[in-house]
Amino acid sequence: MERALLQQRGGQPLSSVDRFGCAAVAGAVSALVASPTELIIIQQQKKCTPLLQEVKHFAATYSAISAYRGVGPCIGRETLYAAGYLGLCPILFDKLKDTQQFKDSPASAMAIAGVVGGVFAASASHPFDTIKTRMQAAMYTKPEYLTWTSTAATIYKEGGVLNFWRGLLPRMTRIIAATFILINVRSAAVGYLEEQRQPPQLTAEKLLPELSQ
Repeated sequence: MERALLQQRGGQPLSSVDRFGCAAVAGAVSALVASPTELIIIQQQKKCTPLLQEVKHFAATYSAISAYRGVGPCIGRETLYAAGYLGLCPILFDKLKDTQQFKDSPASAMAIAGVVGGVFAASASHPFDTIKTRMQAAMYTKPEYLTWTSTAATIYKEGGVLNFWRGLLPRMTRIIAATFILINVRSAAVGYLEEQRQPPQLTAEKLLPELSQ
């Protein structure tokens, strides 16, 4: 997506808003795969069934469209989640590493960017994850969880606004660690690809043997 946007703009560098937006859109699209996959996982955990058995049971019990139950809040979750770890984190790292304080310490800049990006990704996306999990766990057995709006209302009635962030700390810890790993892998991959795009440099040592032939 970033590459297509670069081509559209004639190779001009993307702004921070562009990069953040690309990450958010990529996250929204990923929900189309994540939502049905996590639904099966939740049903497995709830009933302690093997994967193949649960897939067969789900296919025999529900319609194909039911595989996307909870996809709305999942899109909301993945949009904010990806915006945090694919957008905010690398943007913040690029800003910090060029400052005087972190010029000689890119690892510190990377650590701060990973923590900030992870905290944002986890905190912003957690309410959507709570709604999605309740909907997918209950399926159609409880009327209060039939839609994402009724699910949100039920969660609010149970414990107020903070109830949407219940279980945040362990998820945040996992996401911060994942974000830190991701930014390292992403930086290495981007650096490698940029090196591969550069035309080979013809040095004097390389030219002399060719001229002598």
